[in-house]
Amino acid sequence: MRFFALHEGLYEGVQNRLDQFEAACKTLSVEFIPLDSQKLNHAALPSLGNGDLLYNVSRGSSFTEFSLLSNDVTTFYVETPRLPLANTDTVQYAALHAKLDIPQPKTIFHLTANRDLLKSYVDYLGGFPIIIKAAGSSRGIGVMKVDSMASLFSVADYLLKVGGEFILRQYLRGDAVGRCRVLGNRVIQMYDFPLLGSDFRTACLPLSDLPPVFARDYSTDIQQLCVRASHLANFQFAAVDFMLDSSSSALLLEVNCPAGMPPHWRESGNRVALEAVSFLKAKALGV
Repeated sequence: MRFFALHEGLYEGVQNRLDQFEAACKTLSVEFIPLDSQKLNHAALPSLGNGDLLYNVSRGSSFTEFSLLSNDVTTFYVETPRLPLANTDTVQYAALHAKLDIPQPKTIFHLTANRDLLKSYVDYLGGFPIIIKAAGSSRGIGVMKVDSMASLFSVADYLLKVGGEFILRQYLRGDAVGRCRVLGNRVIQMYDFPLLGSDFRTACLPLSDLPPVFARDYSTDIQQLCVRASHLANFQFAAVDFMLDSSSSALLLEVNCPAGMPPHWRESGNRVALEAVSFLKAKALGV
């Protein structure tokens, strides 16, 4: 059995993911094969079939991944994608979850320069501050906090000129963002990201500057919500981020796949990677 770990170069954190999955494969007697899409001969891609496992461990490589996929290849997808995933990200998942009544912060899937509409959007979102999030963003880059109407008008004008897709979202006040790591039909890891001091986001670079995360034990209802959100986005292995409202119910922020596994989140025995590879191995064998 072969585990193909696809990645697009080595941006920060990717080598650590590769190392963890390689160690897990060694423990489970699975051949580990890293594939860097930037170095592959795309006129002679490897042929994958029955017994092969494939995971795109980093952002990018979407068309390469699609070329390697088939119904015979075992992946963390609920169903084998019928199109490349190049245009799919957390903003699009948010739109899908909104249509399917997954609880999340109030969101407007539209950015405009129309002043009257912007004023009505702010009222709907509960007033300032509000969040503007760019589609295709990662690690907090492209997530903006806007504190006044004057700022909103100027930011909206600029973003619309630059181009792209943006959403406006209710700002949630809190001390941390919760994360449940989903594998199959269950949550295998739960923890909190503390907010970064004066920053309203939990992500930053370099990863070594991230503060420690804290293990948590979230309710069965929250865990089931995270599993459902992950599956609706077509993932059996994902990190689902959320914040709690005043009644301690979860409001979904985003579904992340792939998701990072920085060194200071690693548990003894490389547990997450081991469980993930074991899951794929069992799925491939039909057990």
